[in-house]
Amino acid sequence: MKISDRDFQKLLKNELLASANKSTLAYVLDACGAECLNFCDEELLHSPEKQGGQIGILLAGSATVTTPGESHNTLLRFLHEGDMFGIANLFSDTPYVSVIRASGNGRICWIPEAAIRKLLEEDRAFLYQYLGFLSGRIRYLNRKIGFLSAGSAERKLALYLASLGKETVRLDASISALSELLDVGRASLYRAFDKLTEDGFIRKEGRNFTLLDAEGMLNAYR
Repeated sequence: MKISDRDFQKLLKNELLASANKSTLAYVLDACGAECLNFCDEELLHSPEKQGGQIGILLAGSATVTTPGESHNTLLRFLHEGDMFGIANLFSDTPYVSVIRASGNGRICWIPEAAIRKLLEEDRAFLYQYLGFLSGRIRYLNRKIGFLSAGSAERKLALYLASLGKETVRLDASISALSELLDVGRASLYRAFDKLTEDGFIRKEGRNFTLLDAEGMLNAYR
C-alpha cells in the first residue's frame, strides 16, 4: 500500500473512515491513488482555482478555512488533526467555495472522489456513516448561521461554546480569529467572556473553559 501504516492508522481515527472495513479501505485507497504529503506553514492547500474532486484529511497540523476574496477573507472555521474538507464538492462540477491554508507545518492525506465512490458502492457501513456525516455538516451550517444572526456578543459566544458539544473547551484560536469567526469586535468578545463568567455559566482556567450550565447559558442570552 502506498500509504504508510502510520498514516493509515491515523485515517482510521477519522469520523468518516472509522466505520469502513479496513481491508476494503486499504485496497480502495491504494487502487485509487490516495496519497499522504507534508505541507508547510502558510501553504495553500485548496482553493476555488484548484481542480479535481477529492477530500483532504489532516493527519498532523492545522489549517484555516476562509471565504475567497481579494480584499478581505472571512474566517469560517478551523481544521485540526483528524478533520477533513472537500466533501461538499464531491460528485459536482462546481468549483470549491473556500480557501484552505496551513497554520504551521503538518501532513495531509488526499483521497480522490473515485475512492469515495467505490467505498460507497462496496461498504454499506461507510455509506451510512457518509450520510450521517453530511447531516452533521448541515447542522453545523445551521449553527453557523445562528452565530452570525444571534444578536449580542454574549448570545453569539454562548451559541458557539454550546455548539462544540463538550463540557470542557480549549480555546485553540486567538481572540482575533474567534472575534472574526463570530463577527464581533475583540473588546466585545472579551466583555462577553467576562459576562458569561460573572453570571456563573463558564469557568476560565488559562485557555480552557468549563461549561457549568450550557442550557441555562443559552436561555439567559436571547
